Amino acid sequence: MTRALLLDAGGTLLSPAEPVAQTYARLGKGFAVPGAAAIAPRLRAAFAAGAAWRQIGDGRPFWRTVVATATGCDDPDYFERLYAWYVRPDAWRLAPGAREAVGALRARGVGVAVVSNWDTRLRPLLEGMGVAAWIDALVCSGELGLEKPDPAIFLVACAALGVAPADALHVGDSAQADVAAARAAGCQAALWDHDLTHMGALGAWFTG
Repeated sequence: MTRALLLDAGGTLLSPAEPVAQTYARLGKGFAVPGAAAIAPRLRAAFAAGAAWRQIGDGRPFWRTVVATATGCDDPDYFERLYAWYVRPDAWRLAPGAREAVGALRARGVGVAVVSNWDTRLRPLLEGMGVAAWIDALVCSGELGLEKPDPAIFLVACAALGVAPADALHVGDSAQADVAAARAAGCQAALWDHDLTHMGALGAWFTG
């Protein structure tokens, strides 16, 4: 019987309130930052460049690399403006129906944890958005020092909820870092926007 839900954060539970390139350009006014149309095609390479740094601690080395590669601007004041922006609740949107779906599951006794490769800003962000009040645990790479696709991060989440991995369902948007890694830990897994396309359908995975 499935007794716990593990949710990825970025790209699953949360998404940026506006396209990243637009935010980078908007907050770059007054700095040597190009427009969103120039930034957008650079983002994939920027995240690849940042991958040399792990999402551990406050994540600044990772994000400095991403921002500088995407915009060509390494001004520390610009970076700090962006860094502070993404801990604001209004910088993010919850997946439609997430609060209601998670609330219904918790009312049935299902434990819920967010499991994310995110820096230490995630906890205050979830608190600011009110999400922390309706989950049971947060397992964040920035705090823990483990990152997906390491299966151990899912074992930490299961232990926090007091369930065996086989009794937990993880939902995330990466076939490798979420689905394959969760299954390697012994969990069930669903690929967001493929196996599961809206939060209202979560209940069907918790029958029996």
